[in-house]
Amino acid sequence: MSENVKIDLSGEINATTEKKGFQKYVNDAELLLQHVRSGAAPALLMGVLSSRRSWTQFVATDNFKVPVSIPRLSRRFYRNIEYFQANYLIVFLGLFAYCLITSPLLLITMVASFFGYRKLTSGPNTWKIGGWELTKPQQYVIAAAGSMALCWLAGAGAVLFWVLGATVTVVALHASFFDAEALPNLEDPEQFPMIEQV
Repeated sequence: MSENVKIDLSGEINATTEKKGFQKYVNDAELLLQHVRSGAAPALLMGVLSSRRSWTQFVATDNFKVPVSIPRLSRRFYRNIEYFQANYLIVFLGLFAYCLITSPLLLITMVASFFGYRKLTSGPNTWKIGGWELTKPQQYVIAAAGSMALCWLAGAGAVLFWVLGATVTVVALHASFFDAEALPNLEDPEQFPMIEQV
C-alpha cells in the first residue's frame, strides 16, 4: 500500500564553510562585535584574559630569533598572535592606561563622558531646548557630540594614534621574532590549519 505522505521542506539552509587565513580573523572580529553589542563584553574580556600565558615565557630573550624565510615569518606571526593574544591585549591595556595617567585632561574628559552617559541611561531624562523636548536618540546624539568635542580638545586623537601605533609595533615585533618552535606542542593539530612545514 502506498500512502501519500507530504513532508514540508520549507526553510533555510545555511551552508557555512570554514574560513582560513585573514578571512577567519575578519569573521572572528564580526562575531566579537555581535557579542559586544549583546552586552557580553566583560565576560569575553575575562575569558580572553584567563588564557594569558606566563610573562616569563612571553619575554624569554632566548626565544627571540630572526626567521630564516618569509613563509616561516608568516607561520610564526600567526602562531604567536594566536598563542599570546591575552598577553598582547594586556600590553594594549597597559599602554592605554599609561596614556590616561600621563594625560590628566584626557582622563578627566573620559570620566566626565562616562558619568554623563550613565546619567543619560539611568532614567527618563527630559531635555528641552527652547520649546522643544528632545527624544532619547536626540539626547544620545548631543551627548556623543559633546563627548567627542571634549575628547578632541583634550588631545584624544594623538593619544589614540600613539597607543595604536605603539601596540601594533610591539605586537608585530614580538610576534615576528619570538620563535614559535619554542612554544609547547598543541593538543589540537587543527588549531593552526595555516601552519605547515616548508
